Parts: sequence; structure tokens; C-alpha cells
Amino acid sequence: MIAVPVAPISAGRWPERMPGRSAAASPTVLVVDDSPVIRLLIADMLAAAGYGVEVAEDGAEALDKIRRARPDAVLTDLNMPRLDGFGLIEAVRRDPSLADLPILVVTSEENQAKRARALAAGAGAWIVKPFEPAERVEALWEIETPA
Repeated sequence: MIAVPVAPISAGRWPERMPGRSAAASPTVLVVDDSPVIRLLIADMLAAAGYGVEVAEDGAEALDKIRRARPDAVLTDLNMPRLDGFGLIEAVRRDPSLADLPILVVTSEENQAKRARALAAGAGAWIVKPFEPAERVEALWEIETPA
């Protein structure tokens, strides 16, 4: 796993960060991947860990869902049709109401230039597939939201 942890987000802090969210509510994660199999595997893993899960098949669908019902975090692949992961990250960071939304990139690529680009665009962490399910859940608590 390659994760880029910055400032840990404790389980107690996530609900506090979302206006109108009760402390008892489970954090919701939007999983964005064009592979139906990967979406299902990640969604099942997160649901088993107690997260609420939404899914999108590309960045365009994800951006629409984020604007309609903001999740607590986004896990996105990079290579997708219509709007790729880079475009999704950039669109989210341009929107002042979404600028602090935690985004974790999950990709099969170990390309350092793409990693640097994603982090510069505003991703809080980078995980390379394949990964252990525990790594994904742990990484959610380690990502930093942009200032």
C-alpha cells in the first residue's frame, strides 16, 4: 500500500465535520470506479466496516451525486470514461462548498508523476491496487482535507 497520510481524522471527528450530521450517523463514502466488480468489492468491504456507501461509475456521475448529497469521503479511480479521477478531484476542489471533501485515490498505477499530480490537485491519499481491505479502511481515517 502506498498511502499519503497527513493528519489523522478520528472516528469522532467525521460526523462533527458535516453540518446537520448526528454523531451517531455512519460516515458515507462515495466509491467511484468504472469497473462494476471493483465497485462492488469496495462497496461491500466498506459496508462491512460500518460505512454508508454510494457508488458511481465515472467522475461525471460522481460529481452529480456529490452535489446532490455530499458524502463524507470519496474513493476514486483515476482512469474512467467521461470525467476521469483527475477531473473529478479538480472539479470538487474548485467548488468552495466541497473544497474540504476528503478524496482518496485508488488506482492500479504506481506512476509517480500521476501520484504527484493527484496529490497536487487535492487528493489526500493514494492507494495502489491490489490492496488489503484493512488498508482501505485505515486510509480513510488518515487522509487530510485541504486547507
